[in-house]
Amino acid sequence: MFHNIIFLKPYLSERPWGGDRLKDFNIDLPNDKIGEAWIVSGMKDKSSIIINEEHNGMTLREFFETHKLFFDNYRSNEYPLLVKLLDCNQDLSVQVHPTEEYTNQHRDAVTKNEAWYILDAKPNASIIYGHHAKTQEELVKLIKANDWSKLLNVVPVKPFDLFYVPSGTVHALKSGLLIYEIQQASDCTYRLYDYGREKTDPSRTLHVTEAIENIAVPFVTPTLNKNKGELLSTPFFSINLINNTSKHTYTYTNARWLQCFVMDGKGYINNSPISKGSTFLIGNGDYQFELSGNLNIIVSYIVKS
Repeated sequence: MFHNIIFLKPYLSERPWGGDRLKDFNIDLPNDKIGEAWIVSGMKDKSSIIINEEHNGMTLREFFETHKLFFDNYRSNEYPLLVKLLDCNQDLSVQVHPTEEYTNQHRDAVTKNEAWYILDAKPNASIIYGHHAKTQEELVKLIKANDWSKLLNVVPVKPFDLFYVPSGTVHALKSGLLIYEIQQASDCTYRLYDYGREKTDPSRTLHVTEAIENIAVPFVTPTLNKNKGELLSTPFFSINLINNTSKHTYTYTNARWLQCFVMDGKGYINNSPISKGSTFLIGNGDYQFELSGNLNIIVSYIVKS
């Protein structure tokens, strides 16, 4: 394996809405309640694990702290991004992430912008994406009345759809979805509604007051900004898709480092075998690489300033 490529094993997280579909990506599951595979994570106690021979067993968190050159000497004490695969076997809670304005006034809050790429969706699958309230007063009134059917904006989805979820957006994934999620590295979120799960599970606390303070009113569908060759471009991360056949060389000149996930297929990167479910980072400033085989890969990265 090449020194500029590290391969990762995910951190797995049980969720009440989880299932066993992540095994479709060749991930070993300990049970059938795994809702999340954190395939690229430097989060404390929830880090991905390097499986290269040279750094085998080292967490991505440790590697980020000790191999700054690999990451273009990125100025941060914390790995800045978090990539997850989600198996939504039931509806997830309705949430909102803290805005930058809110975090400036609350030290315990961390802003989080994220995006969803739909890997698979069962017939009639949908998400909650925004709301219908036109004013702050209407928002509060509908929440206090538990009139969720009138408040929440339900959007039908299909495989390969992409949604950008800026902080302040009311959102929830629903059942029947397999999702690639990229976000700023933060676990900070405010739960607005959880279908009554909080009544039997005290750990699923609601944060209604905090959520109301962060919800953008009225909801405006985010624009999917794109630069040349990109699926999505934001100040926080960019996403690109590679649909490779035969043998091709790829070059990224505007990325600090690359986060790669093989959605489907089998082949090689340079001389290293990869297949469906493989997750790897390309760093050390060497962003020209060769792919061979039939491979569908989602690439995410931070653009060089």
